[in-house]
Amino acid sequence: MDTIAAGNQTGTLEANSIKAGLKNKLIWTMLGVGALPLILAMILSYLQGTKSLQGVIGASFKALAYETSTKIDLLIQGEIIAHDRLSADKIFQDSILQSHQRLHFLDSTQRERVLAQEKADWGNTNQNTKSLHFEESSKVLKNFLQRKTPSALATRALFITDSYGVLRGSINSFPEFITKNNPATEKILSGEKVFIGSIYDHPKSDTPLVQFAFPIHGKNGKPIGILHHIFDARELFSGSIEPITFGETGHVMLIDSKGVVIDCPILPTGFQLSDPFLVQSVTKNNPDWVKIKGDGHGGKDLSIIGFSPLTLTRNITTPSTRNDWYTFAWQSSDELFAPMNKLFLWISTAGVVSVLLIGFMGSVAAKKIVQPIRRLQNAASRIGKGEKVSPLVIKTGDEIEALADEVNSMNEMLQKSFSGLESQVLKKTQEFRFLKEYTDSILMSVPDAVVIFGPDLKIEYCNVAFENIIGKKFSSLLGESLLSLDPDPTKPWRTLHDTLRNDLENMQPVSTKTLGNQTIQCYTAKDPLSPKESPSLQSLQRTIKLDEKVFAFKVFDLVIQEGSEKHIGLLLRDVTEEVDLHDQLALAEKLSGLGTLTAGIAHELNNPLLSIMGFTEVILDEKDPEKIKKYAKKVFDRSKHMSSVILNMSGYARASSTADKKEVNVNERIDAAIEIALLASYSNDIILDKKFSPLPPIFAKPEEIQQVFLNLLTNAVQAMEGKGKLAITTQSKNGNVIVNISDTGPGIPQKYLSKIYDPFFTTKEQGKGTGLGLNIVHQLVVKYGGHIDVSSSLGNGTTFKVMFPAHQ
Repeated sequence: MDTIAAGNQTGTLEANSIKAGLKNKLIWTMLGVGALPLILAMILSYLQGTKSLQGVIGASFKALAYETSTKIDLLIQGEIIAHDRLSADKIFQDSILQSHQRLHFLDSTQRERVLAQEKADWGNTNQNTKSLHFEESSKVLKNFLQRKTPSALATRALFITDSYGVLRGSINSFPEFITKNNPATEKILSGEKVFIGSIYDHPKSDTPLVQFAFPIHGKNGKPIGILHHIFDARELFSGSIEPITFGETGHVMLIDSKGVVIDCPILPTGFQLSDPFLVQSVTKNNPDWVKIKGDGHGGKDLSIIGFSPLTLTRNITTPSTRNDWYTFAWQSSDELFAPMNKLFLWISTAGVVSVLLIGFMGSVAAKKIVQPIRRLQNAASRIGKGEKVSPLVIKTGDEIEALADEVNSMNEMLQKSFSGLESQVLKKTQEFRFLKEYTDSILMSVPDAVVIFGPDLKIEYCNVAFENIIGKKFSSLLGESLLSLDPDPTKPWRTLHDTLRNDLENMQPVSTKTLGNQTIQCYTAKDPLSPKESPSLQSLQRTIKLDEKVFAFKVFDLVIQEGSEKHIGLLLRDVTEEVDLHDQLALAEKLSGLGTLTAGIAHELNNPLLSIMGFTEVILDEKDPEKIKKYAKKVFDRSKHMSSVILNMSGYARASSTADKKEVNVNERIDAAIEIALLASYSNDIILDKKFSPLPPIFAKPEEIQQVFLNLLTNAVQAMEGKGKLAITTQSKNGNVIVNISDTGPGIPQKYLSKIYDPFFTTKEQGKGTGLGLNIVHQLVVKYGGHIDVSSSLGNGTTFKVMFPAHQ
């Protein structure tokens, strides 16, 4: 009862989670459908409104900057007109011409003396001694300033100079008597009608100044002097700039193309704007406005700036200094964007209130929808647990009411079906137990050892045969790995464990199935006891040695149930008798060729033996010690050759089972096999092409490795019938020793290539072959972890490729 109660409680919690999820989904759906478009519309409205408002502000600033630039243009043009009239005064012409005539008749020394005296008089602090102040030209200049205009009030100096830069009239002592390196003098004398200079500082003025200059023409129309008017830059334009304010911070300023402030209500005249990008953006040829980071007043916020060049003045400043003037309308970002921020606040507040209202309405609507669904879910949960449930009464007049009627019908049908279900479950349970016991009895009676491992290579099942091999019961083996059993010796069990791990990692699913939202990988189980496709494949089995017995082992994959993790099985079979039989067959194969080999050896030994006899007779009759020594050496060489032939013969005939494994030089074994194979051919018409590379050793029995290559070479020699080319190459690659043996024989038919390794398969005539040669080659190559491939084409010969792992 406690278990049932716990199950009911768990089901209730799951149901509440599902119900809460449905209600939340409905609420979020309503929010998505209702609030999302509203929020998007508000955002778009705000962005569009902000863009429009910025456009209006920018256009207003542009118009204000243009209006101010026009006003300053008119101010400057008025000054130019007034100064043009002033510079045409005849008194200025007469004063400059008289000075020129007076100096013209003096030599250079006298001229310098006179000018030096006049300069000294001008520098005297006593105004009464400065005669220039009382000349007619100075009076005209002073009368000109009686206009009381803004330009008159902003005047710091008004004077005239001749073409030599010598002062010829001034309203005050501000100018130097002789002006040198004045850009205005150069420009005016070169033909400019008006000069307007850049803002500059002067030691006699606390504020930056700006210079206007106009030509004084002689009777021939050429300039003979210059009218200079120096203004306080800020005071000159403050009447046109500083009264223009809007809001608390909005104002207009006048700058030049280098970013130097000429007049600004906030920044001092002569201040250099620090942002070159800002200066470049607001000093363009046509009136416009920009939205830019920075404001020229030290701020880095986004700003909207209207600007306009002084179009009329530009015709003068460009040839004068190439430094044009611009008006610049600006307002602080905080004040400028305050309406936009207020608009954003109102839109945000409206959006939040709208979302809350939509969420509340969605919650109310979801509650009315979810409550009937909750009743349906609870009823379905109880039906699923086998409880009796009263018919549901739901009157909603929609699909939910129809679903309740379907649940009632299903409940009635299930109640009828449950009555006979228990007996069917009992019957199926008995059948399952019988099948399990039947399967266990089959596996227990199999003479081969069978072990099943889980994904972690821990033992999950084994039969009696494996218990007998390991010497332990299944209960002590369950959940253990092969290496954790402390086996003795360790090496063969380590080999089995590594093989299982590699096969498990390389196991690939043959298909996938989709169950719900999960993808299941399917593995096909293989029957390890099923026969092979070809008898020759029996030679592919791997072996280990345990307690003087040889076991062939095979790894197979299987699936315990659909969707489960990968499992792997191990089959061990006692093949001790088969291995002994194989060794006997290999020895028989060797001995079967001894007859032919003996005849070849007799032929090979006869020639050196005759030579030895001949040289011995000569030695007996020879008296010269040097010749005796020479003939004796020849006898020794022939004896060594005969010894080598006999040594190879004895190594070939020796039983391999008596030898031990050691490091083997494959090149040496091939050379020994070549000598024996060619001895048996009775022919000198075989062209031998050897290309041996330095090789690492392999670990094996030397006699067995020699037998591998002897069988392959003998087949090649026999296939060529004593005439042709035998090519042998060796190389080391990727930790393996690779040998290629090619002949120019007739080749092997395609239909026989899959059978050449089968025992007792041969295409030779009866009595000329046992059919065991290539079978033994294959067995030995696989025995030492190697691999053999064959490629053949009728009429073009055959190539065998043998690969052994190098000994580490």
